[in-house]
Amino acid sequence: MKKIIFVLLSIALIVVGLSACAPAPEGPQIEISGVWGRPSPMKAGNGAVYMLISNTGSEDDKLISAYADVAEVVELHDMTMEDDIMKMFHVEYMEVPAGGSVELKPGSKHIMFIGLFEKLEVGQIFSVELEFEKAGKMTVDVEVKEAE
Repeated sequence: MKKIIFVLLSIALIVVGLSACAPAPEGPQIEISGVWGRPSPMKAGNGAVYMLISNTGSEDDKLISAYADVAEVVELHDMTMEDDIMKMFHVEYMEVPAGGSVELKPGSKHIMFIGLFEKLEVGQIFSVELEFEKAGKMTVDVEVKEAE
């Protein structure tokens, strides 16, 4: 009986050891969390969406575009402060490094909605399609909330 238990424990340790040595998945492995959107006070106004984009894979990737049917235009944006003036600007992509992340948050990187078809209200949920250079397209649900 002791030999059987010893053999089973040995096999279990070998399996655990082999799985720990498994290589990281090849290519980018994108995970999205903490998705939320800011309420917009008016129709035809602008809106913004924020999230954390993590890449647990072995290759860098880039968020290259976003699409949602709530606005005429959807762009990737960043912001800077110059002489106490906040400046927002369109960017072509957002880097998502291998083993790292990019945080979209107020006062920083975000997805901008220009020309909303309807105002965004707290509690509303809508979808945004994200396109990555290597990982392809992903759809996330956005809940409109007050800033935390």
